[in-house]
Amino acid sequence: MANFDKTDIFKTDEYKQEYVKMVLTDVINVIKEKNYDPINQIMGYIKTNNPIYIPRDNGAREKISKINTNEILEYLLYFFIKEI
Repeated sequence: MANFDKTDIFKTDEYKQEYVKMVLTDVINVIKEKNYDPINQIMGYIKTNNPIYIPRDNGAREKISKINTNEILEYLLYFFIKEI
């Protein structure tokens, strides 16, 4: 049973953040080269976990498929909250 009286601390792995950043940068560049909207394409991938939204060019689909969608969300959320 969960203890709701205590707050646990969650730490992100900075090495994974750098890897996710590198992959997302590559993937977004490929999406832009294809004249697709990177926000829509990445969102489609995250919501469905279906790599069909990511172009195959330059291995982008293979690269992003190696990252768990939760790790992508963690990375994006980390930087969103950091900006607030």
